[in-house]
Amino acid sequence: MELKNKKKSDFSAISINRIVAGRYREFSKKISKSHTMTLELMMDFFEGAKISPKNKYLMNYMGSEHRLSKRLDYLEELLRNWEKNSSIPKIHEMIKKVFDFAEEEEKSKRKNLEFQEKMFDQSLKRDKVTQYDNYMLKENWKNERKRVLKLLDRITMEKPRFAKPYYKIEIEEKDLESLKQDLNKEL
Repeated sequence: MELKNKKKSDFSAISINRIVAGRYREFSKKISKSHTMTLELMMDFFEGAKISPKNKYLMNYMGSEHRLSKRLDYLEELLRNWEKNSSIPKIHEMIKKVFDFAEEEEKSKRKNLEFQEKMFDQSLKRDKVTQYDNYMLKENWKNERKRVLKLLDRITMEKPRFAKPYYKIEIEEKDLESLKQDLNKEL
């Protein structure tokens, strides 16, 4: 019965600015089939949500939210342009090259170590002194020489007043223990 009453209801004319009426007609086509139904939906929305276009706080909030979303869109566009046109991809490529180079260096060191191990194994199988053995002996001799020179630098001469002069070695206990262990290993 209500539907019949709504269809048969009388229409009244409202004077609206021609430009606003045009905007309303376009908006009404998107929302519903009739202008009346669109207007009813709009009024129900505002009454249900308890929103008033005269509420200045709400309008300020909506305006600031709109401005904020515009700013964020601008920042997003700016960041995308910066990402495309900046030197970040170049820096990324440079860092990648550095890491690749370090990885290649490590591989070459491993190959060199494997080669030295093979040479050492071959020298153990033979009774002759190989070039590798000679090289390793020289390296060991250099290292031991450096160690002895460091130890000699720690030696000082003490001259007491009423006794004979003597030499004193300033060495920490842990260094002395490691030296003893190393010397015992070689024997």
